[in-house]
Amino acid sequence: MTAFTVFIAPGGRADGVLAALTDLSAAGIVDGFGWIADPAPDVPIDRLTVVDAGLAADVRLDQFVTTQRITVLRVCSLVPAYDGDRRLSIPAEVAVVSALATATAAGAVVRIRCLLTGPQGCAADLDGSLVEGWHNIIVSPEDSRGPDFGRVPTPEDPSPAALGRTAAPAVAGVCGLWSGLEHAPLDGAAVLPGRVVRLARSYYRRLDTAAAEATLRRQVLAQDGEFPLPGDQRTRVVYVDDVGMAAHSMANALWRKHGDVLRGPRLPYETETVATLGGWAALKMFFGFLWAAIKNAPSAWYNKMVSNAAGRMAAQVQQAVFSEGNAAYEVVVRGRRADGGHADWREIGAASGHLSDTMTGHHPQQEAAADLSGVWQDYARAAMTLGDAGDRSGDLPAIRVGAARGIVPRSQDAVPGSAERFGDIPGVVAAAVGFDGVDATDALGITDLRNRLGELQRDRDLGLAAGSTLTALAQWQRAHAHSFGAQVGDQLAQAFHHCNREVAHLWEKLRNAQPAPEAPPSDLRLARWVQVTVAVLVVLAAVVGYLGYKEVIGVWTAVGIVVGAIVAALVCLAVAFVNIQRKLFALIHQRASVTSEQRIDQQNLQTALSDLRRLSRAYGQFLSWSRAIGGFLAAPLGPDTHTDRAPVPIAWGLPMAAGLGAVVPDDTETATAAGYLRRDLFHPGWLTDSWDKLLAAGAPQQFGYEFASTSSALWTDPGRGSGSGLDRWSSDLFGGALTSTGAELVWQESLGLLGGSMAALAGRLVGAVAVAVAGGPTVPVADFLGGLERPAAPAGSFPTTLLTDTAVAGSGARVATDLRHSSRIGLGVVCAATQFSDALVSDQIRSGSAGAAPETGWAATAAPAPDEGPPPLFKPAIGPSDEFRAPDLGKGFEF
Repeated sequence: MTAFTVFIAPGGRADGVLAALTDLSAAGIVDGFGWIADPAPDVPIDRLTVVDAGLAADVRLDQFVTTQRITVLRVCSLVPAYDGDRRLSIPAEVAVVSALATATAAGAVVRIRCLLTGPQGCAADLDGSLVEGWHNIIVSPEDSRGPDFGRVPTPEDPSPAALGRTAAPAVAGVCGLWSGLEHAPLDGAAVLPGRVVRLARSYYRRLDTAAAEATLRRQVLAQDGEFPLPGDQRTRVVYVDDVGMAAHSMANALWRKHGDVLRGPRLPYETETVATLGGWAALKMFFGFLWAAIKNAPSAWYNKMVSNAAGRMAAQVQQAVFSEGNAAYEVVVRGRRADGGHADWREIGAASGHLSDTMTGHHPQQEAAADLSGVWQDYARAAMTLGDAGDRSGDLPAIRVGAARGIVPRSQDAVPGSAERFGDIPGVVAAAVGFDGVDATDALGITDLRNRLGELQRDRDLGLAAGSTLTALAQWQRAHAHSFGAQVGDQLAQAFHHCNREVAHLWEKLRNAQPAPEAPPSDLRLARWVQVTVAVLVVLAAVVGYLGYKEVIGVWTAVGIVVGAIVAALVCLAVAFVNIQRKLFALIHQRASVTSEQRIDQQNLQTALSDLRRLSRAYGQFLSWSRAIGGFLAAPLGPDTHTDRAPVPIAWGLPMAAGLGAVVPDDTETATAAGYLRRDLFHPGWLTDSWDKLLAAGAPQQFGYEFASTSSALWTDPGRGSGSGLDRWSSDLFGGALTSTGAELVWQESLGLLGGSMAALAGRLVGAVAVAVAGGPTVPVADFLGGLERPAAPAGSFPTTLLTDTAVAGSGARVATDLRHSSRIGLGVVCAATQFSDALVSDQIRSGSAGAAPETGWAATAAPAPDEGPPPLFKPAIGPSDEFRAPDLGKGFEF
């Protein structure tokens, strides 16, 4: 609070002003104020009555000022200027102002004296009621629709209620009490020097457009699952005719970009070719065999030649299955848990990781999870592009429909939300199958549910209900299978099934692999011949050597015999080696082929297990992101939580100077305006801002780092069923616990358009006004406002009944100051105008006694009986009578 007004007044006729101001406060028309009744000059002020929203409370002054920040204090003394009415003493007023100024420590104090009188004139001692240094104001005893309209006089001797009815709005305008409006004409105004007084009158209009705005707001912010057609000056946007084809094209584009997520690289089998054995290789093989035969180790040479890697691979697979991975093997290959139930995708993914770790000897969780954030960012971009035709990725362009861009008509065509979830499962069936529902994007869940329902059909008690549920599931799936989210999930599920079947096939192939063929026993006879030949050659060499030593034969002859024998033996053995070991060469080739195939199978198995683990993680993330995106697209602006305060019903009683009216909505004009607004508000790519705000709300911003939607931690969190931040956030979005918050911003932008480039639409929306009184007429808005919303030069005059002939001749009744202010409240307006005359001295004010008829011949006619209803607002007013009942203080009001 920066400004506060306190009224001081004697008891009696002025109490009607307090009652009327309290009623206006209850209706939300005037701001809160304070009231001090009958202060005494020698008694310190320690309490005041504070009126706010129609409720009055008696509070201590020190408690009030210590809880409020008051920079401008207005103190208004109400002075009944009727003969015989009691007034406050000047010392009492001064003491109150001094006490309030000291207690509030206000930077500015505005002192106002409002003299209340009738058209007959003021009391004879008017000069004693004027105080220098104060704004001395006589509230003009008149009532009129506006400065340019005719007027009627107020009663000459009004009751408190009648005085409050006409004087309270004028006092509120002079003291700046109108709510929602910066209209305080005396704040900052210089006090006229001397003991002078000015005439004043005030007008007020409040045009309530809550009903029209609510109707327009509902249509502009409509989020019934329909995507608005974005407006774009460069290209035309239309709804696609074939939703399924558009979604399929976008899904293919997504997986074309991220195909490595669905399937990793596989090693091809080696092409079987006949290897050419070179001469040197053949010699090395032959002499290696000879040496192995001499060492009596031909089997070691054979094993070295053919290798036993395939046997080790098979043994490793067997160990993985029968040692630590038997249960995991059953889950992955057989698709069954230990209890015989179907294994779902989470269990298969966890089991594949366990088998992979067992085979490689890695510690569980040692392998880092794949970063799939790019996939889900593109998934969100593609879904939003289908809804608003925005340019977000060159690899995921908007759907083309001829030369135009295309969008899908409904949010469920992009990514189905919670409204499209299948939950038509009877309780007993749900308990039996373990499903209470399934998302439209959950292809693996739908398959699992279908399988379980198929098995349950064989149950004698639940078979019929299971069959009905299965039929409903099939119909529901067909209805949503064309959506983009369902097609993305279907391709991911197909990749998961294919990878699972591949893993099962490779496991069975390696598990049941036959060991490489062993060397036949006949192939070892050559080794014996080698050993015998070597022994004969040794004996021959010894005999020939001895004969040479005894000189029976010559040395060279001996050498020739030995060398010839060795060469002949080698030639014979080589010929025999080639002839006899042909089967060995074929066996080596066969063993090499088996080894190569099993090595490739094992590496492909490792890759497939990694794919299966990655696809399981990807599927969980996909389900969470589908929930988040589906929940967002169903209501991208969030719920419209705005509620207008219900106005307090007002019966007749307000003067013509203060008017309340409500715009009468026109359905045709509202629909037209909503169409134009939606075209300008929703441009291609309009979904991005709201989505980024949701991401920012889902992951707290790290200190020192500016938030970026692509760096949110949610993109890498585990998905459905993990309890991660992504899982909780997406579930909240899907269930409606968390929503977007863009509705109010879009509405404010709508109001900006209606106040700017689309002002013509606003004029058509605000056409007719129903005057807010019982039975009030419907009038054009211009007639209702009376020009008060526009600045105007001072013009017109005040009633001359209060002025002497000299004052009238001197233009004392002329309007010298005209202050007007207006404020927009949505499409409505609050406006006020306060007019002042030039300074007048007391001698220029006519004095009169109560009951004396004014010289102008005005006559204050009696008000109609209560059962006759209110007088028309825009016809000559009828002065109120004593039949008006002032409400009890603090209980609001009823006019």
